[in-house]
Amino acid sequence: MKSANPENEFIPLDLRISVRKDTLRLISEMAKDMGISINEVFSFLAEDSVIDLELLEDLNKIEIPNKCSFDDLKNAILKKRLC
Repeated sequence: MKSANPENEFIPLDLRISVRKDTLRLISEMAKDMGISINEVFSFLAEDSVIDLELLEDLNKIEIPNKCSFDDLKNAILKKRLC
């Protein structure tokens, strides 16, 4: 995994998670196909899911409403694209 910050280092983290049997089967097959362990698959998935967050603007400035209409959501997306 490449990061925008080359000073990042890998830190071992023991986790206990629950997944459905089908999910575990797919992840096991993915690990086997890639020639890596299930732990490494989960590590790659976790890294991929957050890797771009470092590159986004300060997330503390983003307001998340409790609810919004479809039109509000559409307008917010359009506004973001125009900025």
